[in-house]
Formats: sequence, C-alpha cells, structure tokens
Amino acid sequence: MARVGVTKNKKSPRATELSQLKKELQRVTEQLESRERELAGAFEQQTATSEILQAIASSPTDLQPVLDTVAENAARLCDASDAQILRVEADILRLVASHGPLPTSQTRPISRQLVSGRAVIDRQTIHVHDIAVAEDEFPYTRSLGIPRGVRTFLATPLLCKDVPIGAIVIRRTEVRPFTEKQIGLLKTFADQAVIAIENVLVPGTQAENCGGRSI
Repeated sequence: MARVGVTKNKKSPRATELSQLKKELQRVTEQLESRERELAGAFEQQTATSEILQAIASSPTDLQPVLDTVAENAARLCDASDAQILRVEADILRLVASHGPLPTSQTRPISRQLVSGRAVIDRQTIHVHDIAVAEDEFPYTRSLGIPRGVRTFLATPLLCKDVPIGAIVIRRTEVRPFTEKQIGLLKTFADQAVIAIENVLVPGTQAENCGGRSI
C-alpha cells in the first residue's frame, strides 16, 4: 500500500527575506515617527519659552500678560483641561492667572489638605492620579467647590530662593496621570513664572523680594 506523505509548506528564501524586510521597514518607520513627535514637542516647548520671554520683554513692569501666557502654555503643552497660577498672599493662595473652562475658587487656604497648599508647604511637586480615591487626604478640595468632574491634579510650587511664593496647578477631567515629561515641563513653567515675578518686584528681604513669606 502506498504511503501518503505529509508535506509541510516551507517559505522560500525569497519570502523569508521579504518578511524580514517588512519588519525592518516597520521598525524604522516607528523610530522615525517617534523622532518626529519628539522634535515637534521640542519645537512647541521652544515656541512657548519664546512667547513667555517676549511677554516678559514687552511688559517688564506688568506681570499679568506673562502669567496668562505661562498658564496658557502649561495647559496646552501638558495636555491639561486647565492651568492655574496661585500666589501666596498672607495666609491664603490667590488665583492670579488661569487658562481653561473649569471653575475654580479665587482664594484658598494654605493647607496640606489641598493639593496646591501641600505643594507650597512641602516645597515639592504633588501629583494626584485620582482625587476621588485620595479625597480623604485632600478633603478641602470638594468643600471649595471643585467640580466632581475633575480627577487628576498636578501642582508644583513657585520657589524663589527656596521661598514658596505660590504654585502652578494643572488638572484633567479624567483619570489620566501626567507623564514624567509633562511633570518636568510644569516645573519649567513654574521657574519661568518666578523669573517674571522677580522681574517686577522691588528688592528687599528674601521673602519680600520674592513677593511671598516664609512658610
């Protein structure tokens, strides 16, 4: 009886070579796309810095246009729903610039029970992935009328000679933590805001020169 042999389909060397070439092309394409995104991001950051420097140069004694520009660029480049810049004023934080449609309070206490207050008191960046989960840790957030649609918070202090003079806060209306790159960008915007503030203030003691107080 004749045996029926089972034959396996084998790829020809040519087909194997084409398959490898396709994989290599895909890898190179992905690398190029990633590089293009990086270059686009770097260009956007340079453009934002240029806009802020132009605002400082054109309004050396008027702080508001500079802070408005910083807030706008922080919201846009960090892909946030909004951005707020707050200044220390006695025992409160006062809203001095904002960009975005979300409602917010004009003043708030300097308290560790608020994301912005904790950033000021601790002199460090505070990143809350989901405020609904961390609500017990930041109970003042809801009592100040923060809309329940806001979920992710990122706040970094404005530090002048290590004196906290305010904070910059960005928020998202979804649970989507900010990336390390976006956190770094927000710190850069905070530094630029401090430079603008120092530019318009009259020299005095360290805290007075920075427009804040020791905390």
